[in-house]
Order: sequence, then structure tokens, then C-alpha cells
Amino acid sequence: MNSRERVTGALGGQKVDRVPFAVWRHFYPDENEGAAKLAETTIAFTKRHQLDLIKYNPRAHYHAEPWGTRYRYGKDGHPVLERYAVRKPEDWARIGRKSVREPAFQELLSGMRLVREILPDTPLVATIFTPLGVLERLAGAERVLADLRGHTDAVVAALDAVAETFAELAAACIEYADGIFLATTVWARRDTLDEGEYRRFGTEYDLRVLAGARGAALNILHVCGPRARVVELAHYPVAAVSWNPRLAENPDLAAFLAAVPSRGAIGGFSDEAFLASTPALAKREARDDLAQTGARRWLAAGGCTIPIDSRPENIDAARGALSG
Repeated sequence: MNSRERVTGALGGQKVDRVPFAVWRHFYPDENEGAAKLAETTIAFTKRHQLDLIKYNPRAHYHAEPWGTRYRYGKDGHPVLERYAVRKPEDWARIGRKSVREPAFQELLSGMRLVREILPDTPLVATIFTPLGVLERLAGAERVLADLRGHTDAVVAALDAVAETFAELAAACIEYADGIFLATTVWARRDTLDEGEYRRFGTEYDLRVLAGARGAALNILHVCGPRARVVELAHYPVAAVSWNPRLAENPDLAAFLAAVPSRGAIGGFSDEAFLASTPALAKREARDDLAQTGARRWLAAGGCTIPIDSRPENIDAARGALSG
């Protein structure tokens, strides 16, 4: 099987030659050196670790740049916030709809096109954040939360503009990618918003973005962090749900697969497994994950973007342990 056949078959519940495996990370400072450089690095990483899925990771703040949030890359290569686009409630009125012609969006599309040309048989998904996640990069989580409750109309207007922007970008992405990877950041955690708030300010706008990628074969929902609404949001129109089953109050793989028979599961490895001084933990987690899933409806992966100092030998050991 090639990677596309393996991933499609596994997430659809079919028997495959081996469990598909993927991890993704940021590449500092390559991600800030243009589409060609990031594509080259992504391709090399994918080949090095024999990954079955590419979650294309552009700059972590790319989605906020069109509205004026600014970061700089420090001496250590990491991005550092310079200023948010929204610094007071009145600033939400400046958050209007943007075109896919914005430079940050064009760079994302160009990079994915280059990756697709070199690795046509490896499924590729585009990183897109939920509208609430975009607003977090525009203003910071504390301001978004306060203004959702204190200046609701202004924030809702911004949510509308952002949802329209990223629905259009999602449609452009699936010209090159197999789907989008829609990430919730902190907003789908039960300790951030209550159920009614997430339904009103989260789900309504998440679904509008996903509608832009309607018809793509591999749309994925990523529900971030502990105490995450993993099962609750699995009704979204996606092929699979990605989350970290090893964080507090999250379902494990077995519980998710039992509760949600119509979706594939993506995840299973902790950050610690990739950071540990030996591969022993990665191998132990692989055995546990295999027992929970029976190697069906599952793509083995990290719980989120893995740490940049993950040990390459641990990544390879995790993949190798899935084959017995």
C-alpha cells in the first residue's frame, strides 16, 4: 500500500498492511524563510521518518498576520509576539473579511503545492484554526474571553468575517491538499467556555469553515488540550478526530472508537514519549494503543504538534513498534 491507500483504508475501518503513522512539528526558523524553504524541510522530515500523513505546519501565527498581528523571530529562532492586532474592544471593528490573495495565505498555498508535487502519494492536510482560535492570535485569549461576554456584538462581527475568510481559504487549500486540519486551540476545552457558549461562538463558525472544504476526502478536526470536547464535537463533517488521549479528562482511544463508530481516531503518543532519553516509553505507548484499537480506525500520531526537541530515534521507534 502507499500512504494514501493506508490512511484511507485505516480510517475507514479496513485492514491495512500496517498502522499509518504521522507526527508534525514546527521548524524554526525555516518556517519564516519562504514557501520553498519550509516545503523542502517538510519533505525531508516526511521522508526521514517515513510518515504517512503530512500536516503542513506554516508559521504558527500565519492566520493572524493579514489583520496586523506581528511577531519577530528572536536569536534562538523562535517567534516572539511584537503586537496584537486588537488591543482594545473598539479594535474589533477593524477585523473585516480578507482575501486569499493575502501574502501569508499565498505562502501557505505555494508551500503545499510544492509538497504535493514531490510527495503525491502522501496525504496532505492544511493547518487552519477555528475562528475563535484566529481571534486568540489577534487579541490574546484573555481579551477574547472578556470581550465575548462584555462586547458580544463586536466580537461576533469579527467571528463572521474570520469564518468567511477561512472558508474561502479552505476551498483554496483543497486544490492541493486532501483536506484541512481544523484546530480548536484552547476554545473547545470544558474549562474555557461552557457548552452553550461553545455552541454559540464555536460550533456555528467552525462548521462554516469546514463547509469551505466540503467534499475533501480527509478533513480532520483537532480538539486541543485536556478536558477537551472530543466526543461532543465528533459529529462535525470530518473523516477523523485528532486529540491527545493521554491528557486529563480526555477519552482514550478505545473509549472514543466505541462512542463514535463513524469517525477515525488520530493520536496516541504523548510528548514525553518523543522527549524521553530512551525509546522505551514510545514502544510501551505503541503496544498500549494497539491493544486499545486492534489496529483499526486509527492513525497513530502525536497528540498535537510535537516538541521541536523530540528525539528522532524515539519517533522512529514509535513507528517501528506499530509493526510488532
